[in-house]
Amino acid sequence: MRNRHRGISPALCAIALAFAGCATTSPPLLLTLPRMDVAMAAPAPPMAPPRVLAVRRIVMPEYLLARRVRYRADDSTLAEWPDAYWSERIEVAVTRELHDALRRHLPGWTLCETSCGERSPAYALEVRWDRMDLVRSERRLDARARLLLWSDDRPPRLVSAEERAWSIPVDADTPQSHARAITMLLDRVATEAARALASQSPPARK
Repeated sequence: MRNRHRGISPALCAIALAFAGCATTSPPLLLTLPRMDVAMAAPAPPMAPPRVLAVRRIVMPEYLLARRVRYRADDSTLAEWPDAYWSERIEVAVTRELHDALRRHLPGWTLCETSCGERSPAYALEVRWDRMDLVRSERRLDARARLLLWSDDRPPRLVSAEERAWSIPVDADTPQSHARAITMLLDRVATEAARALASQSPPARK
């Protein structure tokens, strides 16, 4: 009986060591998009007429709609940051940060979702992403999107359609820098959207 116990002991030790190794494994990194560290835009004058912009649901490439944080390894290959996960659906985070950026760049405008209730939007903005890739080997975020601006006519009329490309430098080889670059990108998109709106004459009201 004593010899039998001696034979089991190494196996039990191995199991104990395996559990100990699991216990020391670092937890996964839950990533969020950081807020843009800029001052809010000045509010519009009190007498300015209210203007409403409907922001339609953002369209993103299917390959980015995942919990794992993905980057571009080469022209035809994606890879994932080790143990890095988005803390929420990336399309939700991108939509919210774009709304915040638009509010900064469009003082005097009220933003709403596709359905604005009783408010009548002057325009509707649609952003369709073709690309939003971190090229990790070159530390840059390459992106391309179509910005579509619709009038509130019935049926809606396309008044502006622009395709824009951006290349955002990434300051470090980390998932956090990846997230910061996305926030910077969305601020650039909001700048372009504000410029497109400024180039439009106020729509005629019926």
